[in-house]
Amino acid sequence: MNILIVGLGEVGSHLARVLSTEGHAVTVVDPDLTRLRRISESIDVHAIHGDGSRPDVLDRAEADSIDLLLAVSNDDNVNMLSCLFGKRIGARRTVLRVKDMTPFSRFKTFFRKNLLFDQILSLETLAATEIVNAVRQNQAVGVENFAEGRIQMRRVKLAEGSPLIGVPVRELKIPANVLITAIDRDHEVIVPGGDDVCLVGDEVLVLGDEKGIASFEKRTGAAPTDVRDVVIFGTTGIAAQVAEAMRRMKVGVRVIAPSRDAAERLAARLEGVMVLHGGGTDLELLREERVGETDAFLGLSDQDEVNLMSCQLARTLGCRRTIALVQKPDYVSLYEQLGVSVAVSPRLLCANAILSIVRGGSVSRIATIEEGKAEVIEIEVPAGCKLVGKTLKDARFPRGAVVGAIAREGEIVVPRGDDVLEAHDNLVVFVLAGVLDDVLAMIR
Repeated sequence: MNILIVGLGEVGSHLARVLSTEGHAVTVVDPDLTRLRRISESIDVHAIHGDGSRPDVLDRAEADSIDLLLAVSNDDNVNMLSCLFGKRIGARRTVLRVKDMTPFSRFKTFFRKNLLFDQILSLETLAATEIVNAVRQNQAVGVENFAEGRIQMRRVKLAEGSPLIGVPVRELKIPANVLITAIDRDHEVIVPGGDDVCLVGDEVLVLGDEKGIASFEKRTGAAPTDVRDVVIFGTTGIAAQVAEAMRRMKVGVRVIAPSRDAAERLAARLEGVMVLHGGGTDLELLREERVGETDAFLGLSDQDEVNLMSCQLARTLGCRRTIALVQKPDYVSLYEQLGVSVAVSPRLLCANAILSIVRGGSVSRIATIEEGKAEVIEIEVPAGCKLVGKTLKDARFPRGAVVGAIAREGEIVVPRGDDVLEAHDNLVVFVLAGVLDDVLAMIR
């Protein structure tokens, strides 16, 4: 493929190296001559000096012959204009990377039509999703960041005496906006049919909106999730998204903010979340807040070294699970060697998501179940797909795949068989590993 990369920050440089190694013809654009010189000396790329948001620079980069334009600079405005002008000049596909997804969240189709991007990725959303899933690892499965948290997936364990035991799935009285997507029985994942029944000890995976799932859990008599208390250090956009997701999950959240102004802003934004003014490496404060007894400590500031130190202090005090935000991808393995449970790099997550697109997929993995036996994926229905205009029952998804939710402009649908698929619908699909390729083939 002919690939044009606009922006040679951590994401762009990583992509250029990997894609060049894989044999693609790579052109890079950046206004920083030092970055261009460094990348040109290390790999085989065509380097263009200039601002990627300017049509004349894109013209010099021969955007009219580009198969894929990756707008991944650190400036959202540059990326948006690069996609718009690149597509107008003739680039076949464009991928837009943004830091903050908020302006796009409710008007994605409007922005897509006017900025002409084919796909959009947000560093903050990717990182927040990864962190929330890491916190809930081996607990309930959470899809908290799909549709800004309006769609969730929960794992509910059925104890003896639950009214769901022994009743065929088709006869279960569950809320209309909730679907039972799977049953995890002795580490075997089952996608149930109408005649299947639940047994004592089964873990039922349900997908729906927050109120519907809360109602479902009450009917089963299930105990609440084991994650009850989380402490976050930092006031980044990622920290705010994670705190909001934790609050929606009914998890107790305390945020330590290094500056008083940031603490006040965050407290105003996060209703019901305790925000404290202090330092992440203040040992006395960490002791006072009983960080050693919390279920997870998250170092999510914009300073890698402070995140590492605060996580190590939390671990020393007895906290068993620590998660650190890492801005430099090369530090991820180092942090984990130093005792951090999970190190999350937003730039590496973004780069890997783009690599997945380049390698032939437009699929986001939201959750992995039972070590890869099943997955929850988010995938967009392209305009030319044969499924457009068909009802779900006529689409004939294979046994082992359940469409649990559909997101379209300003609307979230927990679908039934008569719902019609539209172009650019984003589907949340629960799928067994054995039929994943079949589902992808249908949607492509």
